[in-house]
Amino acid sequence: MMNKFKISLVLILAVLHSCEDILEVPDISNQTVTVFAPLNNTVINGNDISFNWDTVEDASSYRFQLAAPNFETTQQLVLDSIFEVDSLGRVGTRIQRTLVNGDYAWRIRALNSDYQTAYTLSNFQVDGDENLDVTPPNTPQLVAPANGASQSEATVNFSWTREDVPGTAERDSIFIYSDESLTTLSTKALGANKTHSANLAAETFYWVVKAYDAAGNESDLSTTFNFTISN
Repeated sequence: MMNKFKISLVLILAVLHSCEDILEVPDISNQTVTVFAPLNNTVINGNDISFNWDTVEDASSYRFQLAAPNFETTQQLVLDSIFEVDSLGRVGTRIQRTLVNGDYAWRIRALNSDYQTAYTLSNFQVDGDENLDVTPPNTPQLVAPANGASQSEATVNFSWTREDVPGTAERDSIFIYSDESLTTLSTKALGANKTHSANLAAETFYWVVKAYDAAGNESDLSTTFNFTISN
């Protein structure tokens, strides 16, 4: 009996040791993320900037940061994102941003569950269109129908406010949903002078507005208001 116990204990320890070997996380801390663009001290004669880097073996994610003008005297952290490897082992190694003229720095590091590399850092300058519009429109503020309102008329008159931002032309889109999670779209339309009218059935609806400009910038989505049309 004692010999059987010893044999079983040895087998258990062997299995545990084997599991530890399988679960061991590779140390990537001495590796380096190779960047392709923008390289250090590059001057880019355009405003659409493509950031590219290479993968690191045994990394499960990458942390990307973009600052202006640099990381020592940061005035704005433009972007701070995590890129994760998917279940098929694929990961994005490219991101594009439109930037106004000025000095920037970007850095990236690879990570897994236990280790991380040092950041690879590059400074660069954007020297493109000095009149480029990268300012998004202001977020629309809903006015009517008021949140929680009820009416018997089928015609609903919507209105909202939003102060225009100097730059390219702006427009508003209204989205009307029949569910609170904003997944079932009943209708959408362009607002005219920050108003819109629609004929709707007797039901509870949820509506939001978002602003866009001709340069491709978008506002944040407005808060959600609901209203009910009763029989």
